[in-house]
Amino acid sequence: MDTILFVETTKSGSSREAIKAAERIGYATVLLTQNKKYLEQREEFPEVTQMIHVDGITEEIVRQQIHDLKKSGMKLRGIFSFVDPFVSMAAHLANEFCYSKISVDAYLKMEDKVLTRTALAKNEATPKFIIFEPSTDLKQFISEQEIFPLIIKSPLSKASRDVYLVDNQEEMTRVMKSMLKVHPAQQIVVEEYLDGPQYLVELVVVNGKLHLIAVIKQDIQKDLKFIITGYDIQLSLEKSLYAKLFKTVESICKDLGAKNVACHLELRYVRDTWKLIELNPRISGGAMNRMIEEAYGINLMEETLKLFIGEEVNLKRRHENHIYTHYITVNAYGTLLKVTGKNNAMKYEGVREVYVKPRKGTFMTPPISMGNRYGYVIASGDSASKAKRNALQAAKNIKFYIETDEE
Repeated sequence: MDTILFVETTKSGSSREAIKAAERIGYATVLLTQNKKYLEQREEFPEVTQMIHVDGITEEIVRQQIHDLKKSGMKLRGIFSFVDPFVSMAAHLANEFCYSKISVDAYLKMEDKVLTRTALAKNEATPKFIIFEPSTDLKQFISEQEIFPLIIKSPLSKASRDVYLVDNQEEMTRVMKSMLKVHPAQQIVVEEYLDGPQYLVELVVVNGKLHLIAVIKQDIQKDLKFIITGYDIQLSLEKSLYAKLFKTVESICKDLGAKNVACHLELRYVRDTWKLIELNPRISGGAMNRMIEEAYGINLMEETLKLFIGEEVNLKRRHENHIYTHYITVNAYGTLLKVTGKNNAMKYEGVREVYVKPRKGTFMTPPISMGNRYGYVIASGDSASKAKRNALQAAKNIKFYIETDEE
């Protein structure tokens, strides 16, 4: 049977949507996972034809599973991952075993922030940056930095983990020492801080032709970390602004050699110039696939699979709806006792979906990464501002009851 092998997934969000999309378009699905809980929750994954648990995911282990699946009679049409850090590895194997034409070299550069910045060093969209090498004297390196604030990043940072804003040399010393304590041999990216509205661009490139699927303005909470709490889909941008954006994204793809990819970029508009903040070799996680489907009628995961499998892709908008998604966070540490208000939130005007992630007993924390967002509300409205208002009003109903440590 025609089969797609997925290398890891999250319980919800875009990577899980990919498996559902594969089943919907008629493929058997095999999930390779190192998460033992998924085996215990097997009945909660009805779209997975076969689930295989492994103790770790390496290229060697995935290759062995590919050979075993082929021996069992399965015809592999695709090998994909939408979970870091397995995206480029799975794409490489898809090209080898399934004759896909994914731009693996571009994906490799997207996965590592040092490689991204180096490849785009001469691109106008690249902010000023410097790479700290582990052989460098840390004290001297920091003493040479005079202009603040700065952004400090691990090369393999994902979902706002290991991304820090520092305002002076003292903060920079503390942050970099902490990062090097965990990974003494790592390079560290140091970038200028750019202040301006931030947008996310969901992009598909088909045989070198760019398709900007969605442009989404982001609301960012600056507390312990930069956490995105709101996504406002822009049905249209002012003409000259969009033209500049398209040109910028086109130049980035050209410099990376991205001819067949699905990815997302985060950019800020600073002093009349689009600047690249982040670049990742996959669709955004969380509710992104659902948001785009509600806004435009495009199931981006489904079309991405078709692109990689070699089927015809249809990226035309079926409709246009104002959509806003609000993510819910908490401001306390403790154990979750219960959640209330989900049903009430669903009754609010314009609400398309309410999702609550944690189960009873989960240890809750304030947001130090995107993984500490504990639910979302997707809402529509007859204007962008009304969609946002609907989402925020509905979200107020959701209450997390947390048992905190009193000591």
